[in-house]
Amino acid sequence: MIVSDVAVDTRSRDPRLQTLVLIYVVLYAAANIASVMAPRLVKRSPELLLAGSSRIRHLLFAVPAGIPTPAYAAIGFVRLFLAGSVCYLLGRWYGGRGFAWLDRQLGNQRPATLRWLERATDRVGWLFVLVMPGSNIVCALVGHRRMAPRPFFSMLVIGTALRLWWVWLAANYWESELKDALKWIGKYQWWLIGGFLAVTLAQSYRRTRAVERAAETVVTQDEPRNDV
Repeated sequence: MIVSDVAVDTRSRDPRLQTLVLIYVVLYAAANIASVMAPRLVKRSPELLLAGSSRIRHLLFAVPAGIPTPAYAAIGFVRLFLAGSVCYLLGRWYGGRGFAWLDRQLGNQRPATLRWLERATDRVGWLFVLVMPGSNIVCALVGHRRMAPRPFFSMLVIGTALRLWWVWLAANYWESELKDALKWIGKYQWWLIGGFLAVTLAQSYRRTRAVERAAETVVTQDEPRNDV
């Protein structure tokens, strides 16, 4: 996610940035709502579920739930391609400010995982996009690390198509097992929705607290000392 860009640029007058941030926020909100409501949407409206979030598990269950193949392909492709494109453009055009904000929150001590991912992106960023199309952090990072638009969008199209294809094959191969799982999901859908909602709220709270603690650490380090 590009939380850093959103946080640092909310007062910007740049209409291009405002449009990208608006689309990102809508996609992010839709993904959270779809994930929470997935146990009910997957059988009642798998098309709406994929429009909200085309994660692998949603794609997998949408097939035995009865979504038409053209709708599966079209909705899944547009959803993943749109998310990947928005994050790439945010990273390419505004990633410098976003990562500068992140560094300030972390006291210029980036996690080792992020440093490794940056180095790996410089070498095989195209492979990350191919394997993880639509991934917020991957697309934002390759944009920030200046991956050219042509190879990015080529890999995004190919990777998205490959994901939709192999998930469709897997869903048809395990159709019987997935249908049994759908029956169980339908039976306990409201319990599952409550559980997913609790998990989503807990994750949001943990992320918020992590940012607040990082900011408090930076402020504390910057306070003038009165040592004698």
